[in-house]
Amino acid sequence: MPKGRTHKGSRRGSFDVSLTRGEEAYRQIRSSILRGEFAPAESLSEYVLAAQLSLSRTPVREALTRLEQDGMVHTVAGRGTFVAQLTPHDVMEIYEVREQLESYAARVAAERMDTAGIGELERVIQKMHEGAAAGYANETFETDINLHKSILRATQNNRLIAILATLDDQMHRIRSMWPRTPRWLDGTLAEHESIVESIKKHDPGEAEAAMRKHLRSSCQHAIRFLMPMRTD
Repeated sequence: MPKGRTHKGSRRGSFDVSLTRGEEAYRQIRSSILRGEFAPAESLSEYVLAAQLSLSRTPVREALTRLEQDGMVHTVAGRGTFVAQLTPHDVMEIYEVREQLESYAARVAAERMDTAGIGELERVIQKMHEGAAAGYANETFETDINLHKSILRATQNNRLIAILATLDDQMHRIRSMWPRTPRWLDGTLAEHESIVESIKKHDPGEAEAAMRKHLRSSCQHAIRFLMPMRTD
């Protein structure tokens, strides 16, 4: 990161007193990476981060060590610490796992979801339409996530939900970087409507296929827009 740069979203000296300084530094740096405020391959200087967070270098160093264990940063001997990049292979792996588990979840939801659950999905779709019509792309994005979570909850399979939760941070990074264009909004709305309609009809095969189609489309979108950002 260029010396002297102040990234947006940093909170100088704004700490939760219940947390250690290392934990607070970890949460703030992690949050900035997830929001895309630090770009892939961007250098993270201990000195600059410590100044931004009004901390000494020790808790910042602790935070960067934890983030490296999480796979969100990596350290190069003699060069420093950098935000981890996402490769095409990384993106494909993430979506392959999601496709297998979430398509199964859509099948189960079509078999089990009751009227109240379907009503919740329809309300989420309505919120997506309202957000898209108003040009609130970010809000529509968050509503998209809520719809997927609602379908997962319908499985009542806590282990499946927990496995997919391990991908949340990586998915957040992917989503934070791709453009929310009107074309993308229209396409993702249509895909989600197809999923919900299949669940509403209690058609497991169709719901599974609709979810697979949606996730494959999202994977292609992610690779198309994220990979030009890679640096070698």
